[in-house]
Amino acid sequence: MNRRQLIRVLAMGTCAIVFSLTRASARDAALNPGTVPLLRVGESFRYDSGLKITFLAVKNDSRCPINAQCVWAGDAAVVLRVKAGNQAARKVVIHTNLKPRTIVIPENIFSPGMVGIPKSYVIGIARLTPLPNTESELLQSDYRLKLRISVAQ
Repeated sequence: MNRRQLIRVLAMGTCAIVFSLTRASARDAALNPGTVPLLRVGESFRYDSGLKITFLAVKNDSRCPINAQCVWAGDAAVVLRVKAGNQAARKVVIHTNLKPRTIVIPENIFSPGMVGIPKSYVIGIARLTPLPNTESELLQSDYRLKLRISVAQ
């Protein structure tokens, strides 16, 4: 086998692997979109054996109230505790309109010398309710959060 044929075979093999991984990730996302429940502050959710998320709080909710006209949609910061794989739990903040709107968290951290691409979770906000109201202030217990989670393997 000459060099050109070897490169072609390697390239085709690599493309086949990437395609199969992409199909698996798309299949996982297609099977699990409705499995993320609506969370209340303080509630936890286990996405799969590698990811546990706890909804801790909503901070700085400046979203446009339902009974007002605004020139800007506003933003709310959602605080989560995320435990992924072999990592310690950590607090993360994602926003409804500002950055970061999503976070990417690998399931496991490889020890030095190990090679590979870890399974990773992409977490974002699908919906945060209710919207503020000019007539009353929202309590933390009023909030409901729907997350959007996808898996990259």
